[in-house]
Amino acid sequence: MPTQRKVESVADLTDKLNRTQLTLVTDYRGLTVAEITDLRKKLRDTGAELIVAKNTLTLRAAKETGYEALESLLSGPTALAFAFQDAAKTAKAISDFNKGPKKLVVRGGMLGNALLGENVLEQVSSLPTREQVLAQIVGGVAAPVSGVVGVINAAITNVLYVLQARIDQLEPAGEAAA
Repeated sequence: MPTQRKVESVADLTDKLNRTQLTLVTDYRGLTVAEITDLRKKLRDTGAELIVAKNTLTLRAAKETGYEALESLLSGPTALAFAFQDAAKTAKAISDFNKGPKKLVVRGGMLGNALLGENVLEQVSSLPTREQVLAQIVGGVAAPVSGVVGVINAAITNVLYVLQARIDQLEPAGEAAA
């Protein structure tokens, strides 16, 4: 008979799995509470969350959400990182954390419905961030508009040069007559 606390934990995990873009399954052994707290703060800044979860409860939530492939990654002490806003930023934050002396061991993860192996950090952190993608889109849209503006501006400038040349031609004739 499951306890109310376990039912709530499964419901919470199910909700997180439904909302996440990227789920990373990690082994946190060897990290101190202070280091995990520091990592959680860094992940929170990227719109992500790190939780320590029981494998059996995680597996139940994974089965409810269609993430059964996570089962092969669930062994030993497990911490789950959920990227809710920007998967690339989250992966980069964990990569930066792993450059220190203590490392979070990433077993694998899921990007959407695709199961990723141990090299998930390299795969996902090489993706452009949300801001970079938006900048590329805006640049792609703005480039043709700026080209059109340049052509129109050149045409108007040419007309002004012709008018100025005609004015310059007529001025000496007008001054000589006076």
